[in-house]
Amino acid sequence: MEVKLNTNPNNKKQKYDKTLIIIPLLLVAIASVFFLVYPEKSASVLNNVSNYFVSKTGWLFMSFPPVMLLISMYWAFSKRGNIRMGGDNAKAPISMWTYIIILFSAGMGAGSVVFSMVEWAYYYSAPPFGMEAFSLAAAEMSTAYNMFHWGISIATLNMLLAIPFCYCYYIRKHNTLRLGDMCGIMIGEDKKYSKVLVKVINLIFIIAVLGSLSTTLGLGIPYISRSLSIVFGFPESSLINIAVILFIAVLFSFSSYLGISKGLQKLSEINVYWGFIFLAIILFGGSTIFILDNMANAIGLMLQNYIRMSFNLDPVFGGGFAQDWTIFFICYAWGFVAMTSVVIVKLSYGRTFREMILGNIFGVAAGLFVLMGINGSNALSLQLEGKFDVAGILASEGIQSAIVGILGQTVMGTVVGVIAFAIMLVLFIATTMDGASLTLASATIDKIDVKEEPSPVMRLVWCVILSVIPLTLTAVGAGLSTLQSLVNLIGWPIMIIGIFMLIKTFKWAKEDGY
Repeated sequence: MEVKLNTNPNNKKQKYDKTLIIIPLLLVAIASVFFLVYPEKSASVLNNVSNYFVSKTGWLFMSFPPVMLLISMYWAFSKRGNIRMGGDNAKAPISMWTYIIILFSAGMGAGSVVFSMVEWAYYYSAPPFGMEAFSLAAAEMSTAYNMFHWGISIATLNMLLAIPFCYCYYIRKHNTLRLGDMCGIMIGEDKKYSKVLVKVINLIFIIAVLGSLSTTLGLGIPYISRSLSIVFGFPESSLINIAVILFIAVLFSFSSYLGISKGLQKLSEINVYWGFIFLAIILFGGSTIFILDNMANAIGLMLQNYIRMSFNLDPVFGGGFAQDWTIFFICYAWGFVAMTSVVIVKLSYGRTFREMILGNIFGVAAGLFVLMGINGSNALSLQLEGKFDVAGILASEGIQSAIVGILGQTVMGTVVGVIAFAIMLVLFIATTMDGASLTLASATIDKIDVKEEPSPVMRLVWCVILSVIPLTLTAVGAGLSTLQSLVNLIGWPIMIIGIFMLIKTFKWAKEDGY
């Protein structure tokens, strides 16, 4: 169903805050130059700062997802859950299915696709809870932890900003999608420090979105380049990486120019249907019964150990599992929360808060369970049956080689499997970048109506800026540890700002009689 969300009824000229474009662009340029000139030093500084930060605030990050889940369920099943965004007679322009697949495609990024193949192997070789490495117990828990890291708790974090954004935008009718402006409204615009705080928070919001994209791009681009070198015999080089980035940039720029209904929606649908075909081939062309059994078993283990996983900081034995992985994924999600919140607002017209909350949490999580369950369980079966040493290749040669090896064991074979997986990555990256350009363009507009979209020109400006990030990461050869460190640092300001906004939103709802 095609919907027209990109209307501008009055054909009015949109007013942008140029400082919210110029300052982030300068910061990206400065950081890019520093990383290019001092790649090892910059990575070392970033890692040291991140490690210190995580050691001091890990307890807060770990405890927040289950708390947010309880708050979200309370809001959804209270009378507030019946509030319809846009008014009692508003009708949602897109189906719930389309709603979920756009959020899934734009909000997860290439990181979810890459980790779906190999994340379990990290936990198999260095398991939590003091388990023996490479044991059957570690293998069993590995997929469960994979689903935990990408499941309900992480999807719940979107609600920290989505609930305040939707309430402020639709119920209080403040036509702005700037995080700082919303905070200013909640604080009181007459306060002396309000204007300065608004500017700072708006910049934090934009930087957080830019930073969160670095991980999904840093994981996806190298694999696509490696795929081309394998299939066509190209030597791996910076030129191949640049060519891949430019191709993706053209794709998501074209989609962005078309708008939500003709661009992002269509691209998301293609993305999901391609993913279903790919996963169906993996499922029915591999150890089908083992994959299905392991998926069901992993979901059960995850639910059984949910509380323990949520608070597993391991202070006595000091294994560092949560610090290396769980906190990383929570921070990764925080970065995407900033971007996804705007997409949720623009798509949620005509939906109740209950539909918005349950669709985002359980709909998106269900998609992730399928992605992680099929890809991860298939690779695990290869490991346990001795067909391919995924964990060994991952440790010695890296993520890209491990994924290529896994795909070579499928019925598709190396060439077809590698190409099919690369296409899925391209589609995920393009939809994520398209959603990010919508978010960033919306975040720089002074006012934006319910059925209005940012101008195509401004979205294209952000598309160009977004393309600079993967070019820099590719040039400096940023590894997973560097990406993890960057993500760990961008999450905390979004969480703190979101907590304030959520508390204020509850007060507003009480004042409004909900």
